[in-house]
Amino acid sequence: MGKILKILIAFCVALCANEQIYANFDVVAKHSSELAIKSFGIVKRVNVDVSSVVKKGDVLVELENESEKIALEAAKNDLELANLAFKHTKDILDRFKKVKSVTSAQAYEDAEFEFRRASLAVQKAKIAIKNANEMLENKLLKAPYDGVISKKSVEVGEGVGGVAQKLISIFSYPEVKLVLSFDEKFKDAVKIGSEFRYRLDNSSEEKVGKIALIYPKVDTKTRKIYAEVYAEALTVGLFGEGYIVVK
Repeated sequence: MGKILKILIAFCVALCANEQIYANFDVVAKHSSELAIKSFGIVKRVNVDVSSVVKKGDVLVELENESEKIALEAAKNDLELANLAFKHTKDILDRFKKVKSVTSAQAYEDAEFEFRRASLAVQKAKIAIKNANEMLENKLLKAPYDGVISKKSVEVGEGVGGVAQKLISIFSYPEVKLVLSFDEKFKDAVKIGSEFRYRLDNSSEEKVGKIALIYPKVDTKTRKIYAEVYAEALTVGLFGEGYIVVK
């Protein structure tokens, strides 16, 4: 009996050592962005609408890009020709190296010069391909993360003028965050990594998360401190309450 009593006392002491701080919270998107496209031109395709669910890298908007495709093909042809010229001049230089002792210095230097020029032409063609690919890529507006489209401000056939024009609004999903508020008197007790046990409004299921971010100042109107807990697959706009466990 005495042993059981000691265990119960130790358990009660452990419970008392962990203070619980009440906090309520709102569920908001972890990321929210207004997206623009780097390039300018006429809209060729709009692949999303409001409420569309997208994955990171999905193409949301595409501009007309025929001239950029032509430039890329031309750059590829230039690279092919440059490679042929490089191989030809290399073969000539290699032959001159074998008979360097019996050939004129000027002829050898000319062959070496043509080889270097051909080598630079190959590098120039590769840079042109890289630039053409980048120009094509700039004609695409892609999703920066998994999320949901919240606003669309562009249609097929419209002209767009670069980064100053916002085309698509998106918020992250399933990545969300709980924005907690708790009394300022606990500002020194709550730490990054503190456990947060919570329930969504009208739900009996308890969930557990950890404090990921603590805001650096007290709200002067509410005298509250705010913190964030990251979560997944919770509907943005929900709210709830819970307790931060501090030791």
